[in-house]
Amino acid sequence: MKSLITGAAGFAGSHLTDYLLSQGEDVVALIAPQDDLANLNHVLSRIAVERVDVQDAGGVQQVLRKTQPRRIYHLAALSSPVESLRDPLLTYNVNFYGTLNLLCAWRQIEMDCRFLYVSSGEVYGADPAGPMPLREDCPMRPGNPYAASKAVGELVAFQFYKSYGFPIVRVRPFNHTGPRQTAAFVCSSLARQIVESEAGLRPPTITVGNLTVQRDFSDVRDIVQGYHLLLEKGEPGDVYQLCSGRPVSIESVVQTLNSFASKPIQVVVDESRVRTQEAPELWGDPSKAKQAVGWAPKFTLEMTLRDLRLWWEQVLQS
Repeated sequence: MKSLITGAAGFAGSHLTDYLLSQGEDVVALIAPQDDLANLNHVLSRIAVERVDVQDAGGVQQVLRKTQPRRIYHLAALSSPVESLRDPLLTYNVNFYGTLNLLCAWRQIEMDCRFLYVSSGEVYGADPAGPMPLREDCPMRPGNPYAASKAVGELVAFQFYKSYGFPIVRVRPFNHTGPRQTAAFVCSSLARQIVESEAGLRPPTITVGNLTVQRDFSDVRDIVQGYHLLLEKGEPGDVYQLCSGRPVSIESVVQTLNSFASKPIQVVVDESRVRTQEAPELWGDPSKAKQAVGWAPKFTLEMTLRDLRLWWEQVLQS
């Protein structure tokens, strides 16, 4: 089976590449011209790499015509809500028009293919219309350009399913973390700060925002297995959440990471990092995906955070 992964050089994309290779699939990594290949260096001899920006409609069509994948995993996106507020136009161009370019190229070429659209739990917004845990039928109320671009991407994916009968499955992952995640995200930022403190690269302190907020954290390796299961066995036209199904406070994440440290690390709250409009808790219900395809997470949060810490140790030593 030949699978094309957009955004394959990224955090989740590189883990999905690893997983599909372990399943014996042929992988085509579609990455932007400027993307770093560091996350894929260990598998470059086993994959095909195609460099094209998903904003380039002609380039996207050329790659699909050349590679003729039987599966497309669409992960390419600008994924920072904060950065999306600074540049909403670029966010929509990459996340929405990139999706539309892929779907239109697929229609033009008429490939025999299945397509996974990776959305986000962010589509529910910071003030969800439904009670916790959030479920797939909760209304989308995106509160930033990233979330909105994912929501409209979902709509166009569903429209292509309805209008053209394309076998498209949509998935909404909640927060996920693990090795290779950049320090722009909370768990990875905390892990890096602790490792730097232990190495004497910074004072024995870590800087945090709001410790009381609760979020739904999963391991990226569990999430990408869910992507594969849902694309293969999920119902076309349907949408599924991937999440742990339990809320975890940032304070608990800090405590777990601190428990791995060889010396005490002081926690300092930086008021500039506290978002006043942040929801106190956001977590989802994964039961639909579990019932549909038998998805079940293998990693505990403690295992994930330990592996994340070890990864940062390796990065800072290299």
